[in-house]
Amino acid sequence: MRAGSSRMVKGAAAVVAGALAVSFGIGLEASPAQAGNSFGGFMGGVVGGVVGGLSGVIPYQQRYRYGAPAHNYGAPAHNGAPGAQQTPPSPQDSSHALAALAPPSSQDQLAMLKSVNPSDSLGSVGSSDDQERVGKSADVEADRDYISKVDNLIKRIETAQNAQHTSKEGDVTEHAILDSLDGAIKSANLQRFETFLGENWSAERLRVMILDRANNEIGGLFEGTNRGVVTMNDLDTIIKKSAHNVYGRLFETSELLAANRGSTLFVQRLYQAHGDLVSGDERESAEQLLEEASMSGVNQLEPLLRRDPDAFALRYRAERIIYDCLSDNVEAISSSDSGIATSAEIAKRVIDVGGQQCSKWVAAQLVGADGKLKPQDPMPLRAIWTAEGPKDDASMYGHATDQL
Repeated sequence: MRAGSSRMVKGAAAVVAGALAVSFGIGLEASPAQAGNSFGGFMGGVVGGVVGGLSGVIPYQQRYRYGAPAHNYGAPAHNGAPGAQQTPPSPQDSSHALAALAPPSSQDQLAMLKSVNPSDSLGSVGSSDDQERVGKSADVEADRDYISKVDNLIKRIETAQNAQHTSKEGDVTEHAILDSLDGAIKSANLQRFETFLGENWSAERLRVMILDRANNEIGGLFEGTNRGVVTMNDLDTIIKKSAHNVYGRLFETSELLAANRGSTLFVQRLYQAHGDLVSGDERESAEQLLEEASMSGVNQLEPLLRRDPDAFALRYRAERIIYDCLSDNVEAISSSDSGIATSAEIAKRVIDVGGQQCSKWVAAQLVGADGKLKPQDPMPLRAIWTAEGPKDDASMYGHATDQL
C-alpha cells in the first residue's frame, strides 16, 4: 500500500509540475537519472500530454515564437541526442499565452445569453415581454429617447398621407409636437411625478409614455373622408388625452408600490420591536392580517370609490394609509407582559386598531365634509401617513423641467 501511495504522490507531483511549467513557460529537462528510470519516463509523458493538450488552445503564433512545438520541450531528439534547450519566453509572452486561456469577454457572454430560447412554461410566471427580454440588457436610452418617438410619429403620418396620394400639405412638425407635449404634461399635472427624487418619472420618460400611447390612438385619424390628412389640432387633442391616461396609470402604479412598501414596513417594525421572538408563523400570518385589515377599511368607502375615475389608485392609497397606521401602532399590537403576544392576540388587535383608529385616518384623508371624495395628489413613495395626513419633507422633491 505504501509503495502504491508513493507512486500516486509522485504522479500527482508530476502533473502539477507539468501544469506549472506550461503556464509560466518554464522549460523542463530530464536529468540523466530520470532518463533511465520509469518515474522519469512517466513524468515526461505526463508533461508532454499536458502541454500537447494545451497546444491547441495557445495561439499558433505564440507557440511558434518559442522556437518549437510545445510538446518538444526538454524531450530527446529522434536520433537519441538530447534536444536543444529552448529559450524561456519573456513575461509578456507568458501573459499573452495565459490570456488565451481566460474566460470569454462580457460581450461574448452577452451574445451567448441572447441565443437562449425560453420554454413556453415561462409564460406561467412572466408575460410575453419577459420572455423577449431574456438574455438582453435593459435599453435605458430607448426609454428616454422621445425625439425618435416624435420622428416615428411624423413618418407614420407622412406614410399614411402618401398612400392616399393627397397633395394637401399638413402642419404637423417636430416643434409643434414638442410644444403640444409640454402643454399636455402641465395640463395633466404629470410634472408632479417628475419632482419625486429617486423615482423613475423623468421628463424624458414621461414624454415617451405619452407618445407611445398617442401612436396607438392615432390610427382613427387616417380613416374617413379626410383622405388621411392629419392636422396638428387633431394630434394635439390625442396627445392631451394620452397625457391624462398616463397620469391615471402612474397614479395607480405609484400608490400600489407605496402600499406594498407599507406592508413590508409593518413586518420590518415587528422585527425591530421583538427581534428573534418573532416566529415564522407570525411573520407569515402578518401578511394575511394586513390584507384583511385593509379590505375592511376600503370596503367602507366602496360606494364612493366606484364612481371615481381614479378608483383603483384611491383604493391603493387607502390600503397605504391603513398599513402606515398599523405600523405606527405595531408595539401596542404585538407586545405583552412576556415579550411578544400570541398570534391570536396580534390578529385580534390588528382588526381592532384597523377598525377603530386606521379607518378614521382613511376617512380624514379621502372624505370631505360634504361626504364626497376629496381631490388627491400623488405623493412620493417615501411619504408616510399620520393621523394629520402625509408626512414628507423637501428632501423628497426636486425641480421639474419647466421650473428650471
